[in-house]
Amino acid sequence: MSKAFTIFLGIAEVAGSLGVAFGVLTQLAAFGLILIMFGAIQKKIFTWHTGFWGEKSSGWHYDLMFVLINLPVAFTHGGSYVLMH
Repeated sequence: MSKAFTIFLGIAEVAGSLGVAFGVLTQLAAFGLILIMFGAIQKKIFTWHTGFWGEKSSGWHYDLMFVLINLPVAFTHGGSYVLMH
């Protein structure tokens, strides 16, 4: 991936996590993080051939955990403590 795209991904991941943490555009941020994590899982499985737990590096179980954590946030409007609906 290009340097500009990796910088964009880093900024998007930080912005999404701050959005979920502070309750600002929570559903949009959660869906964005889910897409980023699916991209990371795809890269680890098909490009790097990393197993679920990983052999010499971290596997894709950590990324899957983030997908599963963000699913309830994305589909329940973020709960009752969000700042913006």
